[in-house]
Amino acid sequence: MAKELFNVAATPDSGFSLNKDLSPYDMPPTFFSDVQNARFLDGKAGKILGHSQVLGTPTAAPYWAISWLQGTTDLWIYGGLTELYKISGVTHSTVTRSSGSYTTLASTENNWQGGVLGGVLVCTNGLDVPQSFTQAGSQFTDLADWPSTLRCKAIVPFRNHLIALNLTDSGAAKPFTIRWSDAIPAGAATNGTNTWNTASTASESAETSLTGTKGHVLNGLQLGNELIVYKEDSVFALNYVGGAFTFNVREKFKDTGLFARDAVVDLGDGRHVMMSTNDVMIHNGNTIKSVIDDKVKTFLFSEIDSTYYYKTFLAHNKIRNEVWICFPQTGATNGFPNVALIWNYRENTWTFRDLPNVNFIAKGLVNPALTNTWTASTGTWETNTLAWAQQEYNPAIDSLLMCGTNDTKFYLADSGTTFDGTAFTTRLERVGLSAGRTDAVKSITRVYPRIEGTGTVNISIGSELQPFQGVSYNDPVSFEIGQDSKVDCRVRGRYMAIKIESETASQFDLSGYAVEAEVVSDR
Repeated sequence: MAKELFNVAATPDSGFSLNKDLSPYDMPPTFFSDVQNARFLDGKAGKILGHSQVLGTPTAAPYWAISWLQGTTDLWIYGGLTELYKISGVTHSTVTRSSGSYTTLASTENNWQGGVLGGVLVCTNGLDVPQSFTQAGSQFTDLADWPSTLRCKAIVPFRNHLIALNLTDSGAAKPFTIRWSDAIPAGAATNGTNTWNTASTASESAETSLTGTKGHVLNGLQLGNELIVYKEDSVFALNYVGGAFTFNVREKFKDTGLFARDAVVDLGDGRHVMMSTNDVMIHNGNTIKSVIDDKVKTFLFSEIDSTYYYKTFLAHNKIRNEVWICFPQTGATNGFPNVALIWNYRENTWTFRDLPNVNFIAKGLVNPALTNTWTASTGTWETNTLAWAQQEYNPAIDSLLMCGTNDTKFYLADSGTTFDGTAFTTRLERVGLSAGRTDAVKSITRVYPRIEGTGTVNISIGSELQPFQGVSYNDPVSFEIGQDSKVDCRVRGRYMAIKIESETASQFDLSGYAVEAEVVSDR
């Protein structure tokens, strides 16, 4: 029989992506069955960008960070196990309260958390009095007017108020309870009197419990004119109404809740992406739907370390239209997230990226003079993967700052072509590809990859006679991008497999490939 070319390429309806939940023998050809450190963009598959150390060397291992503008100075504030620090340029200094260090964090269940209200940075570790840092201050202070016996797991700015979530009062846990402050003027941490006095009729401060379900309150995140309050098993909303009631509280979703405290992000377009105990969903405050079902859901939840699941968090890479689901795989070092499952919500693609054992990813400005510059950039204009004015070289665009807790470093995500100077492996793999008739045994003699970029990749071709029999691969062939046009091989089976790997700092994009096949048996 004559040889035929079986073409695999992106279409307007189906670009390259990953699917690990469906059988590879039933998936469209443009889906990969396994990937590592790849990105799917504009229908193509390519090597993801790396990360590089920035902002000098932390004084202590960073567990949390936040970007803060103090006057005209861009600062990074970060929290260790017992202290709070600031970064100005590459200079690190302690900004812990004058009364001394904080209660040692036993685990990231009590990690730092906070936000900015009217220019004042407020944060809590769940164990001590919440802290505030004003525009005129030089260090943190105990939050003014805060009841001395009260603690909270999270504190969130909303509508000129502070909302304290998941309380402990005099050592007694109140995990369903939230308390809001009186209105606080801009630039201050208190209104001068009765800021947190729920008994005063002159104060808007009040306390309520979100009951009806057994799950604890985990966090809150603004969505439009509402504060969405996430419990472990349900979702509520706060609306400002003023008067005697201040906030109206109502249940939004009763059948789902938050997987971990930081497992939610705001897309900035009226939608939140959240991870529950068995799904990843998107909602607008009224309707909610899964974005991961029949794609990588089963695989994701089977990979998360059951002991350290609470360290899972989400990050929003806005410039790439991505949500990163960062989680610890079973056996991850100290339980720190070591892998990110990445969803591109514009193109609806999924992929995986290795992480350097991070505890948190913050979003904010990183001065390009302290990281990569055009001078330091490698490669040519033609091969550079960032468009002009993108985040590596533009101080006006928020970057992702990874808290390398295990290494005591800060890393700029999506920076350079290495993992902090070390080349990393990118892998694209597809098994179960029929390359024509599924009932016929075929001989695969050549593969024609359509790859642009620089350097070389290793391409392995394999086959199976029966589904789930196990792929037998040929030895990998070195393919030099820009010079080679084909990979010669000789494999036989009903299903073929292809694996493309890069172990260098070079960049590449795969737009498709053609398989030369000949039917050798109809049985």
